[in-house]
Amino acid sequence: MMEKELTLFGKDASNLIGGSGEIIAWDVLRKMGIWTYKIGTWNFFPKGYPHFRDRELTFLTKTQAEFVEKKEENGITEFDFVGIKGEVGEVYLVEVKTGRGANIRHYAKNPIRAFSPENLEKAKAIGFKIALVVVELLENWKCRISYREL
Repeated sequence: MMEKELTLFGKDASNLIGGSGEIIAWDVLRKMGIWTYKIGTWNFFPKGYPHFRDRELTFLTKTQAEFVEKKEENGITEFDFVGIKGEVGEVYLVEVKTGRGANIRHYAKNPIRAFSPENLEKAKAIGFKIALVVVELLENWKCRISYREL
């Protein structure tokens, strides 16, 4: 039998922390009526989770779909999800930031710092609404969620 102690904070757990935050954000967004789909190749989510590449997202224009599909090729590191808000038809790109303490709180206070200005402008120019979800991890399995639209 192997036993290993793992800390959930620090550089060694950054993917785990980020993935946990994305799952929390996905659930919060869904409850807000924003149906989101994971962008990117990292497959942290469970089987059956709605991934962008697994679905034909007809709510996107051709230009929006190309932006999302080529995000990584073009060196765009922001935007974890693409989504749509209910019957309103607002199309979103969502970035999720997860962490503890002051390191993560600065994004909640200054959401613009989570994005490069040029990528924000490109996304907005083709009709995306931009949202930032900050998941601040607290003690005793609690977290504080902050949602902002830019």
